[in-house]
Amino acid sequence: METRIARSTTSPVARAWNMVKDLNGSQKLELVSIIIDSLKNAEVTSSIQHYTMDEINAMIDQSERDIAEGRVYDFDEAMDELEREFAEEDRELAMAEVL
Repeated sequence: METRIARSTTSPVARAWNMVKDLNGSQKLELVSIIIDSLKNAEVTSSIQHYTMDEINAMIDQSERDIAEGRVYDFDEAMDELEREFAEEDRELAMAEVL
């Protein structure tokens, strides 16, 4: 049974890869150089949430309470939720491209 969720090929990164994948080695190196130069003065922000050990332990405790009280999702429900989230992400990306 295949469980991997297929990502949309309409995202900006997928479209860029479709253009780049057929470049020869020197063209790819030139592109990498251009990208690196464009990032030299870019402000880098991280979307990764950092947690303290107390926060992690609190999340584990909450998860254990949820499981004990039957607040769980079966596999199909979890996959459906991921599909909805990915579809919403793809819609947001498409809207951003329009603007």
